[in-house]
Amino acid sequence: MNYLILGGNGYLGSRVISKLLCTDDNARIVVTARSMSNLRFAEEERVSYISTLNEEIASSMDENDFDIVLNFSCCYGRDNLLENNICEANIIFPLYVLNLAVEKNIKKFMTIDTALPDRLNMYTFTKTVFREFGKFYCDNHNLDFYNLELQMFYASDEPLDRFIPQAVADMINGKQVLTTVGTQKRDIISVDDVVEGIICVINSGLKGYNSIPIGTSIAPAVSELIDFIREETGNKSEVIKGAVPMREYEPDCIADISAISKLCKWEPVYWKDGIRKMIAEMTERLTGNK
Repeated sequence: MNYLILGGNGYLGSRVISKLLCTDDNARIVVTARSMSNLRFAEEERVSYISTLNEEIASSMDENDFDIVLNFSCCYGRDNLLENNICEANIIFPLYVLNLAVEKNIKKFMTIDTALPDRLNMYTFTKTVFREFGKFYCDNHNLDFYNLELQMFYASDEPLDRFIPQAVADMINGKQVLTTVGTQKRDIISVDDVVEGIICVINSGLKGYNSIPIGTSIAPAVSELIDFIREETGNKSEVIKGAVPMREYEPDCIADISAISKLCKWEPVYWKDGIRKMIAEMTERLTGNK
């Protein structure tokens, strides 16, 4: 298959590209990247990079017979980014590509959504808006649109500014950890299982609009997750629950895995087993101790 991947230079996009290269001998991948530095697959002959400029994307669509567009373009709104930056990454840019894909008769489009409530923050709101555009285009054009509702995922090589790896790293190092009271429930899933789910949907042959939760259907409270990490790292850290205020309308998130289970043999790793493995890998990397 021929793939156009938006934001493929990011963490999840890079993981998916690695999997596609391993599982699809005929994969030909074009990746949009904001910066042409640190391109992970620059030496891979089946992967090429283009900028996010509209004219480069349009030209690439003319030159390549893409089977599907995968949208990993994303802005969470961290680092005090303005709302227009979030809108650009989560709506305007992928919408331009979606419209162009319809014009160029590309039949399949996948986007990564969130399982969090629509109006929890600007990030979730913009993801909702783009999802609605996907529905509209399916209703009015011959398009298969896959909206993947991702739960909180984790991996030992994730950036340390994300909640779970940051908590693990701090507790490995015996640092004080400040959290909310942690009553909110989260369906946490390993990134390897997320990638398997993405590949499953790509190969599914589903038609029309499909919104598919990707999770485990098991959701520990954040407080339980933090307690487990502390125990597995040797109870070296002081954890102060309630030091961080809960967001208003903080939700519980538990995936309904019935849709993904119909598409493939869906057996995601149990969260304690996955987190235990993550802690072991991070401990070895951060301390040199096996």
